[in-house]
Amino acid sequence: MKKAAYHLLDVFTNRKFGGNQLAIFEDATEIPPEMFQNIARELNLSETVFLFPINKAGQYPMRIFTPIKELPTAGHPSIGTAYFLAQKFPKEDGERVLTLAQTIGPIEVKIKMSKKGILMATMYQIPPYFGTIFENRNDIAQLFNLSESDLMDYPVQEVSCGVPYIIVPVKSVENIQKLTFNTQIWEQLKTILKDHSVYVFTPQGLLPDGDLHGRMFAPEIGITEDPATGSANGPLACYLYKYGIKKGPLISEQGFEINRPSLIHIEIESENEAIKNVKVGGQAVFVGQGQFIID
Repeated sequence: MKKAAYHLLDVFTNRKFGGNQLAIFEDATEIPPEMFQNIARELNLSETVFLFPINKAGQYPMRIFTPIKELPTAGHPSIGTAYFLAQKFPKEDGERVLTLAQTIGPIEVKIKMSKKGILMATMYQIPPYFGTIFENRNDIAQLFNLSESDLMDYPVQEVSCGVPYIIVPVKSVENIQKLTFNTQIWEQLKTILKDHSVYVFTPQGLLPDGDLHGRMFAPEIGITEDPATGSANGPLACYLYKYGIKKGPLISEQGFEINRPSLIHIEIESENEAIKNVKVGGQAVFVGQGQFIID
């Protein structure tokens, strides 16, 4: 009987049972690729990673699946995989760099180490694409059972750093906490919104150190609400920079409303006012491991 080992992590948190859950298959070489999607559906986590041995270019190939589709890149799988790989690094003060070979291309992750182990992992996302500005603001407010007056006077816009999100700015943490996702309105709007995932945020924090508070909904990829979304917080950082709303480094809160509190560190590095680097970082904890029967 052939088995494949996997590890469970909580990502964008420093304690178990917070953050976003992740499964990592440490060596997917012997798993038939046609099983990847079924395995991800069986585990039913936001994302499952299938990791492969380091290649000749010194990169770690990986594939990322939600319960219903493969993603070209993603945030918490990148941070979690970097944490998993960094277990082998010496416990000494300093910074190590590794490269993850994802479907979208190579993604660099910098890992801050100490004598106690890993302190933080930060991924560098691809430069942003600013897409459609949606003028149907009242309809989008209704998607969350809010009123148009609850929205900030900034655009509702598609932004992507590898995965497109529709960024929706609202005025207060109270708006974020009380909103509910209206699936009936989604069915009416999803074609207009290009089936993209939607990230709702406010430039206020719930915690003393929090700078932003958000929620992410992605029914079209099998995620009703995501506890922590690194691939959305990169675009969010770019949106904040473009419209001069807040400058980083910033701590973005997510997942609090579904009892998976998450903290995501975001920062934009610019050159001549143009975005040069999109940085998304966080911590992770190991919570378990197991074996999956593959034959």
